[in-house]
Amino acid sequence: MLELPLYGASLALAFYMAWGLGANDAANPCNCVVGAGVYPTRKAIYTFVLFAALGGILFGPFVMKTLDRGLIRREQFETMTLVLGSLCAALAGCLWITFSTWMGMPVSTTHSVMGGVLGFALATGAPVRWGTARKALLSIPLSPLVAMGLAAGLFFLLRKYFERRRRVVSNLFLSFSLYLPLFLTLFFSLFFGILKWGGESSLLYTLLCSFLCLSALLLWVRKAEGAELSSKLLILVHFLSAFAFGANDMANATGVFITPTERVVGLPSPPAMLLLSVMGAVGIALGAFTWGPKVIDTAAYRVTKLNPLTGLAAEYSQAFTVLVFTTVPALLWKYGIPVSTSISNIGTVVGVGIASGGMGGVDRKTVAKILLFWVLTIPCAALLSAVLFRLAGVITG
Repeated sequence: MLELPLYGASLALAFYMAWGLGANDAANPCNCVVGAGVYPTRKAIYTFVLFAALGGILFGPFVMKTLDRGLIRREQFETMTLVLGSLCAALAGCLWITFSTWMGMPVSTTHSVMGGVLGFALATGAPVRWGTARKALLSIPLSPLVAMGLAAGLFFLLRKYFERRRRVVSNLFLSFSLYLPLFLTLFFSLFFGILKWGGESSLLYTLLCSFLCLSALLLWVRKAEGAELSSKLLILVHFLSAFAFGANDMANATGVFITPTERVVGLPSPPAMLLLSVMGAVGIALGAFTWGPKVIDTAAYRVTKLNPLTGLAAEYSQAFTVLVFTTVPALLWKYGIPVSTSISNIGTVVGVGIASGGMGGVDRKTVAKILLFWVLTIPCAALLSAVLFRLAGVITG
């Protein structure tokens, strides 16, 4: 009976994958607040860890199900093949992420795991769920383009707004308008998508919770203006961006192990996902505090210069894009779309860099290196996964 020791190795690998998430992807919600000089790196990592854990535990199931059973049909495989395939898929992603992090490049953990899962399909002939796979593959170019366009457009609007001193009422209305869509999406997804409440109850409590959060926000920023206002709004969107990161990216470390956990341990899906999410949150925290600062430095300082205004435009666009791709498809089609928070994040930074200084405001050499690693991620992870599965098959007989 090799299933149990292989499953134990899989959990260790999932923890290592979560460490890689924290090490490489802590930059996504932290680069703007750090690059703009609003938070020091250590403080940004503390808040990142807290809100990413909340997002992963509360909203993680949206995307965990997609990576576990949404991309390929794995149900027909026996437990041994399933555990071994999950192990190889995750290991392939881990190896690619470790190499990329060592190179200081913010690659997509999401694409690494997708590549590993597709490599399992390549090695075993598992049928692909093309409906979900097409949406996930379409998100690869779409999410950074949406984030880039939103960041550039929002920067133009915010720059125009902050050109002159505004009245307190105008500042409060700006804060209200920016965060209302985020809070509505967040709470409706929680009540209707996760807790499975009825439509009317979900809408009622969504409005109530959004009103309470917006009231607290307006009290916090009521005396702020100019750079102080943009800095405070950036801090809040940093929290929401970390939450959205946990909601989407926690699945990268744990999603492929839901079905193996159900079969080997005998847990139903909800407790299995909760157990894996808590383990993933601990791993992300360790990764963020160890190697995280290295990649944060690349994303915060080497792509383009950031200030509270450009940071707010970029981070808001990042949070909005990731949250929408995570929640809306899950509400409509049952499976959340696993998007790359890394590439979306770089898209937002490039967007505000172009909007604020043209192409001269962007370090094209750094961007070119990031794009090269982005293009190579899925094929390299898929090939590694397929080769590892074949080798493991020979070793285990």
